[in-house]
Amino acid sequence: MLTESETTMKDSYFEQVYEKTHRSLIRYAIVHLDDPTDAEDALQNVYVDFYRRIQQYGHFDILSPEAFLIKMLKREIIQNYKERERRRLHFVEEIKEDRIPKEPFEDVVMDRALAEEIFRNAKALPKEMYRTFVLYYGYEMSVTEIASQLDVSKEAVKSRLLRARNILKQRMGETCSNGGITHE
Repeated sequence: MLTESETTMKDSYFEQVYEKTHRSLIRYAIVHLDDPTDAEDALQNVYVDFYRRIQQYGHFDILSPEAFLIKMLKREIIQNYKERERRRLHFVEEIKEDRIPKEPFEDVVMDRALAEEIFRNAKALPKEMYRTFVLYYGYEMSVTEIASQLDVSKEAVKSRLLRARNILKQRMGETCSNGGITHE
């Protein structure tokens, strides 16, 4: 059983590590998972496991907390991809068993087809522009949230979105403006 001073010391160590590593680890997670929600969940799991680990075994054998956490995060990202694949396979099985969504088929197909075309064209955008585009349109994050996550100004986010829309409009013609790619 841990004494109160040992618990306080370990909590303090955890808080220091968290403060030093959180920004870099959330960026790493977002880059590798593309979905900010998945990234936050993965990072939360890593920090919970890390906290339990230092409570149980201490931290004196951890030479580089950031390297240790990145290794844990990499494992969590792999688990996330495995879970995505499991869900995808489950969805495919539902379709094979004729459990199709109850939305009007033409609407689903047209919306999905347009979205796929837009995002297929968006993949050719420069990396930072594409990431901003996906966070805004794919994950419905606000300009403020994106600026915070990517550590850029709101103006930079707005500029990237405007340039991305303009490039996509050129590539796709008027399909983009009719397909709802706008923001205020």
